Amino acid sequence: MPMPHEIRKPMIHFFHTAQANRQVLREVELGMEEESIPWKLDQMQSGNALTLAWEAAQSSNLEVGVGADDQWIVLHYSKLEKDQPLFRISAQAGPAQARALGANAARLVKKLPLKALDRR
Repeated sequence: MPMPHEIRKPMIHFFHTAQANRQVLREVELGMEEESIPWKLDQMQSGNALTLAWEAAQSSNLEVGVGADDQWIVLHYSKLEKDQPLFRISAQAGPAQARALGANAARLVKKLPLKALDRR
């Protein structure tokens, strides 16, 4: 009997370390939610924000990934070089900046203009 193919729901993958700030993660999620794009949040055993964002983008069928650790939050697109993410902000960024990064992840999928990530 043939095995059915796994159907993967289109979503942004968001990988983080155990040390990532939960409040900052939530702000990023709220940014994606505001743009109505689904995401999948997964805690990973190892890695840094850049590597996690790259892996998230490669595993997402939307080709967009976010990675977070205790120092950085990174937005990556699968077509970019691994060491050249679209955005990288400090994990100590304010809630508005973290939320804007999440919104930009969703806007990248929707092909809409991206929000500025200036510090406010």
